[in-house]
Amino acid sequence: MNRIQFRLLLLLCFFQTCIQISAQNSNPEYMLWNLTATDALGRRFEPASGEQKEKKYVGLFYSLWLGQHKTQQHDVYDIQKLLNSNPGALYDTAGTPESPLKEFHFWGEPLYGYYSMSDPWIVTRHVELLCNTGIDYLCIDATNRVVYTESIENLFTILLRFMEQGFKIPKIVFYTNSLSGATVDDLYNQFYTSGKYEKLWFKPAGKPMIIGITENNNKASDMTKYNQFTDYIKEDVKKYFDVRESQWPNGDYNPAAIPWMSWQYPQWNHNGTVAVPVAQHSHTVIDASAMHPESSRGYNNATKQVEKDWTAGASFQTMWDAVLRRKDSVNNVLVTSFNEWMAIKYANAHGRKHVFFVDVFNHEFSRDIEMMKGGYGDNFYLQLIRNVRAFKLSAGKPYRYANKTINIHTATEQTWADVEATYTDVAGDALCRNFSNATGTGIYTDSSNRNDITEIKVAHDYKNVYFRIRTVADITAHNGKDVNWMNILIADGDTSRSFAGYHYIINRHPGSNGTTSIEQSAGGYRWKKSGVAKYTVRGNIMQVAIPLAAIGIKSTCHFEFKVSDNVTNYDDIMDYYITGDSAPLGRLNFNYQ
Repeated sequence: MNRIQFRLLLLLCFFQTCIQISAQNSNPEYMLWNLTATDALGRRFEPASGEQKEKKYVGLFYSLWLGQHKTQQHDVYDIQKLLNSNPGALYDTAGTPESPLKEFHFWGEPLYGYYSMSDPWIVTRHVELLCNTGIDYLCIDATNRVVYTESIENLFTILLRFMEQGFKIPKIVFYTNSLSGATVDDLYNQFYTSGKYEKLWFKPAGKPMIIGITENNNKASDMTKYNQFTDYIKEDVKKYFDVRESQWPNGDYNPAAIPWMSWQYPQWNHNGTVAVPVAQHSHTVIDASAMHPESSRGYNNATKQVEKDWTAGASFQTMWDAVLRRKDSVNNVLVTSFNEWMAIKYANAHGRKHVFFVDVFNHEFSRDIEMMKGGYGDNFYLQLIRNVRAFKLSAGKPYRYANKTINIHTATEQTWADVEATYTDVAGDALCRNFSNATGTGIYTDSSNRNDITEIKVAHDYKNVYFRIRTVADITAHNGKDVNWMNILIADGDTSRSFAGYHYIINRHPGSNGTTSIEQSAGGYRWKKSGVAKYTVRGNIMQVAIPLAAIGIKSTCHFEFKVSDNVTNYDDIMDYYITGDSAPLGRLNFNYQ
């Protein structure tokens, strides 16, 4: 079986495991608004109650190039690891086997490994993560003329699958720059003319938005300011699109352009559109590896100083703060970026007489939001969500749920039909992984997908809280030893004396008599007995009745939770983004009040 056949088989498996959740039992907006999280630095975001009256958009710069440049990437070269263990190889201007010239290097290791964007497992995880952010569109990087057809089709197929299940997906915009006219022609012919992906286009003004260069660019792009440029978007193609001009940080200000980067603070406002980069280029030299202060993730744009803990993202936050201070004049924010991850190693070029990397360099001098191994972890992902909510959404209001007593031994579908607190999770995200890395030098495998959680309903009375958990297929029988089988983790927003904010865990030790364990954290992933819950499993439905007193609830029934199954490293919160299935992913929680 060749690689393309194998990829198609994986996608087919994904489609076959997905089910269409009925409208009656699905409320993705309720799920999105009731997400909460506390990051590793103790910063929280709370539930929301819906979008603000004035429509606002947030886009995210998104890269498709990982795994698509194997002729320029013969192995995995990690700049941060080389800096730590072999800086001589990294800075060798002739290149070495450990760090060759003119080859792509990763600035660090993504949480999901040095992955390929052709991997359906990766893109499924990405789309789920991105749906949970509340962003409106992905701005796909097509600035270097390359159209990554395989990656695009992989992404579009999975976006459509999420959309079919009722999830609010980010729509699609392409950002072109070099040879903009030719690039737009290729994109138009490959992806727009057939109508296959019509539902995916971002259309704030009625037509699919695309960013590129026309005769009206007015030197906003580096292409038109510093070059003799004639490859404009053609007139007949322009009629189909809502065309916005490409804006470079060192170009002339064009109010009709869309910027992806800002060297100004506060940022330029382009008729309501503002750039919010995680970090910036140096303002004076070409390379991020120069490690100028303004290129640090920890650079405070207000004080012009680098803060001690760069993992807190002072540059990103102060850029957002500038937007939030003038929110009335901003209706569109473009964030850079989610998953760039790579830069080419150069030496003795562009007037530089040493080794340099242009756009990104190492953990601190890079600009990705996607979670990483070590370093900043998931800080920037959760920081994005917190600020998107501050920009777009209204503060949450407590829901008023009527008390409802449920006998889990006799309850039917009809018993739960009027329960409003319904949280959905995509069907098909618990997917096996078996795909090459970005360089084709290794295979990533993961077969921890076991029970694919799709829906959770919650109700309570004066004594108990009740959970009803639905999976795609029949829930596997407990094997008598696993402590990670169909767990419910309970949090209250206070991260002290807890496992990543979770104070209680249910069902680490299920019994054969229909009872199961309730345990309280003794600090970290150490647990002590707190009580006993009752549970039933019938087919693909699990029901659990938990005494409120056993999870510390005395009056108002308010808590946060997640349901997880078969997380491999269950004592590491970052693994809840990776293995098994978690609803919701990672450090995110559902709020019940």
